[in-house]
Amino acid sequence: MTSPATSRTDTVDSTAAAPRSGIAPAPATDSRHGPIAQLLIAWSPLSAILVAYWVAQWVTAPLGVGDGADTNRLGASLHVLGPARADEALLGAVPSVWLQGHLVDGSPHWYDVVAALVYVTHFVTIPLITAVVWFRLRDRFGEWLTAVLSMSLLGIAGYLAYPAAPPWLAAQRGDIGAIDRISHLGWEGLGLDGIGSLVQLGQSGSNPVAAMPSLHAGAALLAALFLWPSVSRVSRVLLAAYALAMALTLVYTGEHYVVDVLAGWLVAVVGVGAARLVGRLTREPDALWGTR
Repeated sequence: MTSPATSRTDTVDSTAAAPRSGIAPAPATDSRHGPIAQLLIAWSPLSAILVAYWVAQWVTAPLGVGDGADTNRLGASLHVLGPARADEALLGAVPSVWLQGHLVDGSPHWYDVVAALVYVTHFVTIPLITAVVWFRLRDRFGEWLTAVLSMSLLGIAGYLAYPAAPPWLAAQRGDIGAIDRISHLGWEGLGLDGIGSLVQLGQSGSNPVAAMPSLHAGAALLAALFLWPSVSRVSRVLLAAYALAMALTLVYTGEHYVVDVLAGWLVAVVGVGAARLVGRLTREPDALWGTR
């Protein structure tokens, strides 16, 4: 008969020896709720992001559009040339203008297809990872919510304090070189014009001056940074490649400047830092505050 001590030792040893592959095994779930109910519970805190974004859109409307006001409802004026000049200072030119000047000819190419696919993943990345963390990394769920909400709310606050025209809008106003908003173009190459039209419809109803920082870029990096300790080497490479692909896509399609991307990465790092602080507070409250 195996003793309890031996059984416990075997369990610990087998767990420690298990290879890490992708996401860690799922913790026990609450049997009182089915998977759909659990998913809705997991997603519910994300509604705070939607509310904050809608408030920001009300504050900024109709700044930067047509003959709209010169300032938003908080008195902040539209910034058009600042981000463009920052890109020129960093890289010697506005990358969006340079890339489109060399790569865009009115017809969709393979790289437009890749850009369209990468761009649209932004709208499912946060909900998808929220579900993965809820079902597979439940002990880190509080940290994930802290990271997502911190990054998103900080970014949305940036839209209010510094409303900035993205490259496509600055070009439309005649303030920089020729740029078209082409994040939908690749769908034509796939023969899925209807999806491209839906993307354009969604963009037409979005906040046109929510550019600095880029939460598209921030979300991609946040996913990589947060999941990094819990996934395999192959998954890490894919996550890093995704973050870089999103950054390049945003610049090429005229959605964001390079400085917008860098600012988005910064708020992602802040979000992960806040999550780690919360995790440490949860695990070691006495050690953190120096109490017994």
